[in-house]
Amino acid sequence: MPLTASSATQAAHTQTPGICPEATLALHTLSARLVVVVGASGAGKDSLILAWMESFAPPQRPHLARRVITRERHPSEAHEPVSRAAFQQLLAAGRLALHWQAHGLDYGVRWAELAPLAAGRAVLVNGSREHLPQLRRLAPQARVVEVRVPEALRAQRLSQRGREDSPAVAARLARPAPPVQAEVVIDNSGTLHDAVRQLQRWWGTAPAA
Repeated sequence: MPLTASSATQAAHTQTPGICPEATLALHTLSARLVVVVGASGAGKDSLILAWMESFAPPQRPHLARRVITRERHPSEAHEPVSRAAFQQLLAAGRLALHWQAHGLDYGVRWAELAPLAAGRAVLVNGSREHLPQLRRLAPQARVVEVRVPEALRAQRLSQRGREDSPAVAARLARPAPPVQAEVVIDNSGTLHDAVRQLQRWWGTAPAA
């Protein structure tokens, strides 16, 4: 099934706030192949995602969707950095299948990053807890993974990664946690190897998409 809208009329009637209308039409039947990893800032999502991807043999490895972010380049993530104006242009042109805001930044996923779904390949998205209600309307069978760590460890990791100053770190820590209802919760307070093993066990027992 191609990741395109079947008609402009349908798109107009199925638009979901915060998500391109084409996605509602195209991804609904493919959503069981979509894995969305969420977690509070400092939970170690980025490191865990990369380590998990490396644990797969290339033919079986899910596609890791590269995100578009209104943030400068940083060694912690190989995202596509854009200005806020450029992001709005991508959004207006319908180039983003998914998009959301968090911590004063705009995040998006291009259509091309979701194309492997139509070829039968799983796609992993580094997502947002706040975006889950809209995402679930679009992709009701998406598999949500929540990564958790104790608050003290979160604070330590946020300070060490060096993306933000102390007030910004404090704001992230004070942010209330929205409900997630994940398919699996990963405890990332131990070693990265232990967290990857938790993901591998879950993936090995998850129903085939």
